[in-house]
Amino acid sequence: MSRREWLALLAAGSAWGAAIPPLERQWRQIARTIDGTVGASAFHQGSGLQASLNGAVRFPLASVCKAPIAMNLLALVDARKFYLDDLIEVLPEEVTTDVSPIGQRWPRERRFRLDEMLDLMIAASDNTAVETLYRVGGGYVALAARFRQWRTEGIRIDRTERQCGRDAFASLRRFLADPRDTATPDATVDFLRRAFHGELLSPTSTARLARMMEATTTGPARIKGLLPKGTVVAHKTGTTPTVGGINGSTNDVGVITLPRGAGQLFVAFYLRGSRRDLAARELVIARLAKAAYDACL
Repeated sequence: MSRREWLALLAAGSAWGAAIPPLERQWRQIARTIDGTVGASAFHQGSGLQASLNGAVRFPLASVCKAPIAMNLLALVDARKFYLDDLIEVLPEEVTTDVSPIGQRWPRERRFRLDEMLDLMIAASDNTAVETLYRVGGGYVALAARFRQWRTEGIRIDRTERQCGRDAFASLRRFLADPRDTATPDATVDFLRRAFHGELLSPTSTARLARMMEATTTGPARIKGLLPKGTVVAHKTGTTPTVGGINGSTNDVGVITLPRGAGQLFVAFYLRGSRRDLAARELVIARLAKAAYDACL
């Protein structure tokens, strides 16, 4: 299926409900168990499954941004502008010890191999690595150009992740209304599909991306939470701050390898503006993922 054909199916959102009403009805039932806005999208070419709930609505990316930022660096590696064994200097203003193995090692170590920084940024959601690699990769100007090159719409990265956090704390209402640093579920699934099908990076970098995302340790109770033990999931989580009792967004997006050679299921789940605790938010994502998984088998 070409990208144009796939996007045409996305545009025909009402037709999706006719094709697979059981999954969409189930997603809506799950969404009603929690406050806030739930966004979900799934695609599995093998079974013909395509589903979307609030698929064109924008949600804050939070640390999901780390996947496109990593891909931008891998594209620069493909272009031989960087090499995976390059040593990258971490500047003082980029350092945090909050969710950051690199920050814990700085200043004893000030330069880190690009390969390791990519691993830690994705698998451990390292918050120092993302600040450095956002800068090294050219910031929002380079990312906007990369999205244009990749013909990616519906995803944008405009600020550092740290600045996003500051803006959320300053005014969560304004932050949630801001189109910057957001993505739609449908665009996220299309982006993942094209990335894992080798349309955006070299075969070597595509395989590297998959390995990094499969090694993700954050959010084990989200997409993976209710799936059969041992299911391979390449994913990236994201969580914005909770301000005044309201969580900005709780997210998990990725690729589920289905059993018995049934192929890959591309999914994106976002939850915006909930007052429920983390366990409740993660359970909703786990239930959405399990429903999509079951629908493919």
